[in-house]
Amino acid sequence: MRAPQRQGTRGAVRSRTSSLPPPVGGLNARDSLADMKPEDAILLDNWFPRATEVEVRSGFSSHATFTGSCETVVVYNGRSSTKLFVCVNTTNDLIIDATSGGAISTAVVGSSGPTVQAITSSRWDYVNYPTAGGNYLSMVNATDTALEYDGTTWSTATLTHADLASTDDLFTNAVYAERIWYGEKDSFNTYYLPVRTKSGAMTKLNVGSLFKLGGYLSNIVTVTDSTDTLTDYIGFVSSEGEVIAYEGTDPSSASTWAMAAHFQIGRPVCKGQRAWTKLGADALIVTVDGVVSLRSAIATDRAENASSISGKIRRLVNEDVTVHGSRFGWAAVVHPAGQKLIINVPTLESSTSRQYVMNTETKAWCRFTGWNAFCWAATRDKVYWGGAGKLVRADYGMEDGTDVSIVAEARQAYSYFGSRGRTKQIHLMRPIIAINGPTEFGVSIDTDYEEGAAPTQSTISGSGSDPWGGIWSATWTQALSVYRNWFSVAGEGFAIAPRVKATTLDGQLLWSATDFVHDTGQGL
Repeated sequence: MRAPQRQGTRGAVRSRTSSLPPPVGGLNARDSLADMKPEDAILLDNWFPRATEVEVRSGFSSHATFTGSCETVVVYNGRSSTKLFVCVNTTNDLIIDATSGGAISTAVVGSSGPTVQAITSSRWDYVNYPTAGGNYLSMVNATDTALEYDGTTWSTATLTHADLASTDDLFTNAVYAERIWYGEKDSFNTYYLPVRTKSGAMTKLNVGSLFKLGGYLSNIVTVTDSTDTLTDYIGFVSSEGEVIAYEGTDPSSASTWAMAAHFQIGRPVCKGQRAWTKLGADALIVTVDGVVSLRSAIATDRAENASSISGKIRRLVNEDVTVHGSRFGWAAVVHPAGQKLIINVPTLESSTSRQYVMNTETKAWCRFTGWNAFCWAATRDKVYWGGAGKLVRADYGMEDGTDVSIVAEARQAYSYFGSRGRTKQIHLMRPIIAINGPTEFGVSIDTDYEEGAAPTQSTISGSGSDPWGGIWSATWTQALSVYRNWFSVAGEGFAIAPRVKATTLDGQLLWSATDFVHDTGQGL
């Protein structure tokens, strides 16, 4: 007998909903598309990943303007004041006081005068060094006579040693064990001053016999290890990536000076201080292997790659070093207030740059574009970069105080929505975002590991309402409103990847989740 056909249940739900977190895992260029976690991103430009949401980056605000290209931003931290100086590459190189900002042109060093002395390079390394007599800057650049600054007066530095023909040969400096240390260019010669002394006769220490791969001294770094007790080290890094670390206070005495480690990392991307920065007690150095933690590198082998904190973007860094490694402009800087580690990549020397940016709390990476920086410096809660004719405060306000838009684009990793073997036909997509002004915004999806069309944007707008519905006793002042509208999207596949693009002038935009409405097909 024929059985009666089973009728569908009236009112049964045919479509399903699924939700994904935003790409808080950050940029991932390490794993295959099929092996990424859903919270990672294939592309993450100008979206900064926080712990539970991603946010369109802030802009930059012009601080000072001048003629020429800024190649070094110098920060002087005095006992009662902080000052900013820009070292400018122009017809006659010069250093200008940029503390007050605005249009500046008066040289404190250099220019056609010259003031103090003529300078032929604007690419300086410097340290702040307090003494009983006051706080000082010590500056070297491997080309010109070393400089010092006492908070009021600039002068040439008195640094002497019988084997040093001129302080013109000193290319970098560092502070360790109450001494200022210097490196001599194209050699393994280092020099150090007596404790608590900012100038005078130096002592020479040649470390070349310890390096097995040859080359020359590239960087002098300092790092603190807390495995047993807090121990400070000074590290000498060669052009080939060998690191010799010492501990102790007096290099002239074997009882108070000893080699602590000898290990290998990738080759540094550039010489001097621009290749490395302090992050807490650690020292992070930018190499062909990515950003390496020296604290971790002491305990691991280079082949293990455990010391690289940029493993997820290592391939991108390697590609940039291959193409742009010889260009001036590489730099590493930490912006503590912004929870950011910033690695500057010069894509066209003295013209354009981009940045890899890491959340120092979550270690998630993204990429910033639109900041054509040649050099960086951080002071207190602010970070600055210098470029063509300007010094700006970065990660602050709208883009240069003008009508220049910030374009943020993300391609999130693929997800199976918990049903790896079933097809999904996507109908609707709803990013959960918070905004406080008009924004051009668009969404789309990619399916089954094929890149589709970029999102088409339309204008959306936030209001001045309280996104939390008045649950707090204090008045809500950030004027962010939650935007939860559905967008029509079309696509069918086993794996789905959301794409989100936003263009904003001066608004704040946070992305905290993405919802989907879809039909689920039968399995294979």
